[in-house]
Amino acid sequence: MTIAFEPSSTDADAPARSAVIELARIESFRMLRRASIWIGFVLSVVLAFIYAREQQTWSSQKYQSIVPLSIYPLTMGVYVAGVQSGNRDRSHRRPPLAEEAPLDGDARAWARLASLCVPVALTALLMAVIGVGSRIEGGYQLGEGRFRTDTAVHSVFELAQPALTVAVIGAAAVAIGRAVRRSGPAIVVGMVLLFVIGGVYWLWNDRFVYTTALMQVQPLGFDNREVVHTPTAVLHDLYLLGMIALFCGLSLRARPRARSVGGGAAVAVAAVVAQLAVSPY
Repeated sequence: MTIAFEPSSTDADAPARSAVIELARIESFRMLRRASIWIGFVLSVVLAFIYAREQQTWSSQKYQSIVPLSIYPLTMGVYVAGVQSGNRDRSHRRPPLAEEAPLDGDARAWARLASLCVPVALTALLMAVIGVGSRIEGGYQLGEGRFRTDTAVHSVFELAQPALTVAVIGAAAVAIGRAVRRSGPAIVVGMVLLFVIGGVYWLWNDRFVYTTALMQVQPLGFDNREVVHTPTAVLHDLYLLGMIALFCGLSLRARPRARSVGGGAAVAVAAVVAQLAVSPY
């Protein structure tokens, strides 16, 4: 009689996962050394300080401006770093990745996507400081007339949007970097688009358009009032999570690509429809 012993673990992918985790650690340290990240972060801190100290010239100015404008420089820096990171194996100045390479292109893409935790963490730190600072100050002015308050503060769901926005932009940048041969033109075009999206943020606070904005400017204005609508903010966070999954999928080439792109797009569309259903607009 023959007795066969089966191995207790048949996980052949464990070494590969371990290698990707180690590569993600290396990529994270590399992201920490990118000048564009730190230039963007320093400029974001300076802008946040300026807007927190200045006097308001129109109703709700601080509440509406301090969050989107404070992270605007950081989004630029993250985009530049993301394109350069994704383009490292694709650059016209380097030979293509060899077939016998120990880690394929998707493994490297996962590691570079994971390195985005660095700018996301910096954004979350800045938003935490803004949130705590506004509460110490006593809040911001919001609205006019009988709807006015001087103690409005950003909710956790609103303060989460900048970090999610940075993740969306970073994932999109990695996908673009992997798709193009020359990173320079892609960076220039992307910077122009980011100016339209972030530099003129108030254009994205109008009816219907606010549901698809990267940085949703709360409060929402309607019927001569301004409100901070928490359900809309929560659903917009879900929309941003869907966009992150979509762009992560576009960064890949293998089987998970279709699931990530399709699932992310479905979540994003559902979140947009839900925002339109619950919004006070």
